[in-house]
Amino acid sequence: MSHLLLSKKSLYIAIMATGMICTYNISMAYADQSENKPAINIGEVNGQSSTAEKNKKDNKKVDLKSPVQTVHITQRDIEDNTPSGGSMVEAIAATTPGFQARRTGTASGANRYQIRLNGIQLGFDETGQAEMNGNQILMDGIPLNNPLASYHGFSTAELPISSMFSGINVVYGPGTAKQHWFDSMGGTIDFRTKSSGENPSAFVDIGAGSFNAYNASTGISTGSIDGWKTYIAGGYTRTGQARISPSLTGPSESSAIFVKTQKKYQSGKFSAGFYFNHTEENRPHLIPVYPFAGGSVNGNGVEGPALSQVTSGFYYTPSSNLWRKHEKYLTYLGYLKLTTDLSSNVKFHNAVWYRAGNRLKVRVDSYVMAPKLDTEYYPTSSGNFGYRGDFTINLPWNKIDVGGYYQQTTYDSSFAGYASFIPGHELGSNSPVYYRDDHDHWSAASAFLQDKITPVSFLTITPGLNLINYHISINNVTSVSSADLFPNDTIGDFPTVAGDTANFTKIAPSVAVNATITPALHAFATWSQNYQTQIDSAYGEGASHPVIAPTQPAKINFYMAGLKYAQGPLEGQVSFVHQKLSDLAVQITQAESQNIIVEPANETINGLNFLLAYGHNLGFNARLLGSILHGTENTVDAAGQAVNGARVTGLPTYNINFGLGYRMYADQTLWSIRALDNYQSATYLSSDITASPTTLQLPFSAVNLVNLSLSARTTMFDHDIPGLKLMRVSLMLDNLLNRKYNVQGYVSAGGNYGAGSAGSILASPGTPRAVYASITASF
Repeated sequence: MSHLLLSKKSLYIAIMATGMICTYNISMAYADQSENKPAINIGEVNGQSSTAEKNKKDNKKVDLKSPVQTVHITQRDIEDNTPSGGSMVEAIAATTPGFQARRTGTASGANRYQIRLNGIQLGFDETGQAEMNGNQILMDGIPLNNPLASYHGFSTAELPISSMFSGINVVYGPGTAKQHWFDSMGGTIDFRTKSSGENPSAFVDIGAGSFNAYNASTGISTGSIDGWKTYIAGGYTRTGQARISPSLTGPSESSAIFVKTQKKYQSGKFSAGFYFNHTEENRPHLIPVYPFAGGSVNGNGVEGPALSQVTSGFYYTPSSNLWRKHEKYLTYLGYLKLTTDLSSNVKFHNAVWYRAGNRLKVRVDSYVMAPKLDTEYYPTSSGNFGYRGDFTINLPWNKIDVGGYYQQTTYDSSFAGYASFIPGHELGSNSPVYYRDDHDHWSAASAFLQDKITPVSFLTITPGLNLINYHISINNVTSVSSADLFPNDTIGDFPTVAGDTANFTKIAPSVAVNATITPALHAFATWSQNYQTQIDSAYGEGASHPVIAPTQPAKINFYMAGLKYAQGPLEGQVSFVHQKLSDLAVQITQAESQNIIVEPANETINGLNFLLAYGHNLGFNARLLGSILHGTENTVDAAGQAVNGARVTGLPTYNINFGLGYRMYADQTLWSIRALDNYQSATYLSSDITASPTTLQLPFSAVNLVNLSLSARTTMFDHDIPGLKLMRVSLMLDNLLNRKYNVQGYVSAGGNYGAGSAGSILASPGTPRAVYASITASF
C-alpha cells in the first residue's frame, strides 16, 4: 500500500511539474527522443483495452516481405519522439535511417522544416538546391505537394498537430509502379490520420515549454452509429522565437481541424475526409557568421557593435524594424475514397480529392537603408483536383495491380516589390518598384501496371511500368495586370518575358525482388525510375530574361539493395543506395533585383543506410540507425563555366542516431526514459555570387546533439476521474548539452546586408536548449 501511495505521489509531482511548465512556459530544454519499440498497452494490461490503445500495437519497423525499403512509424513513436506542440518530422528523424530534418526555428509544428530522404530534399533552403520538391507527401494516400511552387510546394507547418495522426509510412525512392507519384524521387511519406473505433472515445492534450510555447488539441471518436464511424479532431500550437534581438518578430502559430467519417459495408468500405490548416509564421533573419566592413547591429554604415555570430552573439538577429518576414498559409483538403470487392479475388480502389492553398509572404528589409527594393508582398494561390483508381487482382502465383491517377493544378502568384526609402513607393502605396504576375497550369496523368510474381514460396519478383504524361504552362500576365493595378507607376520594373510550355510523355520501369533466406532474414533489391517536372522558374516563372525551357523532365535512376532481419526483440536492416538525378534546375534569386538565374544540374548520391534495434516491451531497449552518404553535383556557374564534382549543398556525409531507453511497469503505470544522441557531419555551401556550389563548409554545422525524454502512462486515476481511461505525462529536453550549431547558410552576393557584405557567409542557427512538457487524458 505504501508503495502504491509513493507511486501516486510521484505521479502527482510529475503532473504538477507539467502544470507549472504549462503555466510559466519555462525556457530550458525539450527532448525529442527516440526509442524504437512502442511501449506496452496499459489498457490491455489492466483488461481495459480501448480503441485508441489498439492503434498502438507493437508493430515492427522492418517489413520483411516488402520488396522495397520502408519504415513504419507508429502512433506511439509519434508520441514518444515529438515534443509537445511539435512537428512530427522529429519522430521521423528519430526512427528512419537516411532521413535528415533541419528546422529554421524552434521544434514547434508551426515552424517549417527542410527534410531530406537519402539526400534528396523537400522544403525551403537558403539557396542553390538542385532538387526542391524531391519527396512526395501524402495524407491518407492523398497528395499534398503543389508541383508548381518550387520550395513552397509543401511546408511541414501544414501538418502541425501530431495528435491527429496514427502513423507514418515511409517508402524509399520511387518505389514500385503502384507507389509512384509525381514527386516520388527520394521517397514518399504518407501521414495516416486516426479513425474512430466501434466505441465512443475522446482525448484532451495540453502542453507548453520554452520560448513561450503552448499548445492544445483534442480528438473525439463517435463510435459506430448505424455503421458510420466518425472522428473529429482539432488543435492549436504556438511558439515564440529562439533568437535574441532588441525587438523580435512575432510568434509562429498554427491551428488545424480534421473530420473523417467511414462506413464498412458487405463488399467494401467508404470514407470521406476534410482537413483545414491555418499557419502564421514569423521568421528572424539569417546572421553573418563573421563581421563585415560597415555592418553593425543598427544597420549598414550605422555606428554600433559589429553584427555577426562571433561578435553580437550566436543567436542574435537584427531588430524587427530593420528586418522581418511573415508568412501565412491556408490549406483546405477534401477527399472521398471507396474500396469495393468486385469478386473474391478482385478489389477496386478509387479516390477523388480537391486541395486548395493560399500563401502570403511579406518581407521588410530596411537594414541596408538605401533606395532599393527592400520590401516584398508575395501572395500565391493554388487549386489541385485529382482522381485515382486501381484494381488489385489476386491469382495463384500473381498479384496484379493496374490503374492510374490524374491531377491538374492551377497556380497564381504575384510579386510586388516596394522601396521604404523612395517616397511614394513604400509598402502600402500603389506604386511598386518591381511587379510580376504569373498564372500557371500543370497536369499529370499516369497509368501503371505491376505484377507481384511468386514463382517459388521463398521468392517474389515485382516488375512494373508507369506511363506518365506531364503538361506545364507558365503564363506571364504582368503587362495586363500592372496596367490595371498601377496605372500611374512610372519607375516600376514590370518584366514581360513570356513563360513557356512543355509536354512530356515517359515510361518509368521498376523491378523489385524479395528473397527469403531464413524466416527471419530476407534480401531485397529495387531498381526504379521516375520523372518529375522541374521548378516553375525553369519554365519562365518570374523571369527577367528569356529562358529556354527544359526539353526533358527531371529523372531519377534509383538502385537499392540490402538485408532485413526481424526475430523476437531484435530487428534491423542494412541497404546500399545509388541515385542518379539528371536534368535538374538550380534557382538563384538575387534579392535586390529579383533577377532569377536558373542553371542545369545533375546529381549522384551513393551510400549506406542501417538500422539495428533491440528491446522487449519492458526493460532496456536500444537502437542504432543512420546513413553514410556521398553526393556530388555537376552544373554550371553564373559565368557559364562547368562546375563538376562539387559536393551536394546541405548534405552531411554522416547522420547517425544512437538511442538508449528503459521501461518499467509498476502500480498501474508504465514509466519510460529515453536518450538519443545524434551526430551530423559538416555540410557544404552554395554561393549567390557564382550561382553554384562551393568547396566551403557551413561553419558550426557539424554537431553532436543529445536529447532526453521521460514519460509516464497510467490508469491510476481512473477511479478518481469519471470516464478517464488513461493519463499520460511527458517531459522532453532538446539539445541537452546546449550545443551551438548552424542548420542552413549560403555565401551572400550582398543583397541582404548591402555594401561590404558580398562574400559573407549567412547562417541560420539551430535551437538552444529547451524543455517541453505535456499532459494527455484519454476517455
